[in-house]
Amino acid sequence: MKSEVFKTWTLVLQLGLTILVPLLLLVALGHLIKDKLGIDLMLVFVIVGIVTGVRNAYVILRNYVNMMKNTKNKDSELMKRHMKTFE
Repeated sequence: MKSEVFKTWTLVLQLGLTILVPLLLLVALGHLIKDKLGIDLMLVFVIVGIVTGVRNAYVILRNYVNMMKNTKNKDSELMKRHMKTFE
């Protein structure tokens, strides 16, 4: 039970960081460009950061769901084999 809670919190933390890091990096880049070149592209960088973070989070969730499905299928196959040994 504790390991499931730990795995869930780890996934939530990973998703949060996955969205936050690209956003913060691109905001910092936008701020740097604004300071150095005087071009205000902050909105563009914020949108690109959000899109990048959400896409990365989607990939992580998709892989997690596929892993859970594969684990469930393997458990089901093992149970079927185990039950056949008793028949």
